[in-house]
Amino acid sequence: MQGSKRQRRPGVWEVRVFIGSDPRTGAPKQISKTVYGGARDADAALREMIDSLGPAEAEARSATFSQLIDRFLEECERVELSPTTLRNYRSEIEKTIRPGLGGVALHRLTARHLDELYGRMKLDGRSPKTIRNHHAVISAALHQAVRWGWLRENVAERAKPPRISQTRVKAPTVEAVRQVIEAAEDRYHRLAAFLMLAALTGMRRGEVCALRWSEVDLERGSLDVSRSVVVVDQGVALKSTKTDRSRMVALDDVGIAVLTRHRQLVEEHADLARTKIVDDPFVFSPELDGSLPFRPDTVTSFFIRVRDELGLAGLRLHDLRHFTATQLIGMGVDIRTVAGRLGHSDPSLTLRTYSHVLEQRDRAAAALMGQILRPLDPTTPQGAGTSSSDPDGRTKALRRGTTRKGLRADEAAGSSVDATTRRRSSSELGPTMSRRSSRTRSE
Repeated sequence: MQGSKRQRRPGVWEVRVFIGSDPRTGAPKQISKTVYGGARDADAALREMIDSLGPAEAEARSATFSQLIDRFLEECERVELSPTTLRNYRSEIEKTIRPGLGGVALHRLTARHLDELYGRMKLDGRSPKTIRNHHAVISAALHQAVRWGWLRENVAERAKPPRISQTRVKAPTVEAVRQVIEAAEDRYHRLAAFLMLAALTGMRRGEVCALRWSEVDLERGSLDVSRSVVVVDQGVALKSTKTDRSRMVALDDVGIAVLTRHRQLVEEHADLARTKIVDDPFVFSPELDGSLPFRPDTVTSFFIRVRDELGLAGLRLHDLRHFTATQLIGMGVDIRTVAGRLGHSDPSLTLRTYSHVLEQRDRAAAALMGQILRPLDPTTPQGAGTSSSDPDGRTKALRRGTTRKGLRADEAAGSSVDATTRRRSSSELGPTMSRRSSRTRSE
């Protein structure tokens, strides 16, 4: 790093450090400082400036925020960020972030610049969640600059994006889910089975698309969920799950029956078309040979068409996942088991998202304790139904209520989807697909 000094007048010196060239004009860029004293004082100040900057910070002094964004995206590609996430980053950067902040010199960027951008976005009608998504990208890029030594602090930490008001998840009713699956069955069996499996398991859209028959064990009633399908520029690609973890998801008799029937129909259609099914085919495929998975956006478009025909505006494909979670929690399945079934890496996320369902269970618990400790009817004869050692019958009532009802709560909280849960699942969603089990449609 080069530096220089010059005497402006006796006892007053100007020291300069060259920090690179302007990326747009190519003109040299430098920083300067006025020093009072002799030549030795100027030399000491110059050495201090050079040492304090270092090569990384000197590079940042000549960079704009736009250049940082480019390097940040390169780093995201290097660490193999999800294609969907990377596509969303690029969209937010090119449409809003780069036009608003790209020309600002990186070392001059402040929290005020970010707050002004967020203010303009709010005036343009952007939602608080959208603004916070952009803030997350900006913060991640600046955090990378701190790691590289380009900056000493992340100014995004001092910015004030709008708060997001927490809204309760609205899960569809059993009747709404049944209507959608029945209507889907009339249109396209393959995707009707897709929707049924999504409702039974709570799997993500891309995870169901990525499922292969080699990952389905119909004898044991289990699925090995380890991958997901994402849309990329060239079509679709397989990647790991959202949490980069695989998991086993149990199937009940209804789920096994749905997949068994689906497989039979797939094989029948392939035989009719004289098509050989490939080795290790996808469970849900638009191709007769099962060689390709459905695109996630294709499934969503199909769901929207069915939903609109039924007049269920606002119902989303992702809401089937909320349906699974709220049904399981409402039936007493513990949070950790529900989180594992949904593929949440942290059960606290499940707890925060579906806390309102626990509030309903808390009211039921309050009613239970009220029944246990309800005062005895004063008109009841004192000796009726009691023993001499327990004249008011309270001990017996407490023991009976605690053992019977308490054990039920403990069993529900300590188990996964047991036989009771499976019977309820079968009774509520099972008839949707089973009543058509004898019918085979050509597609």
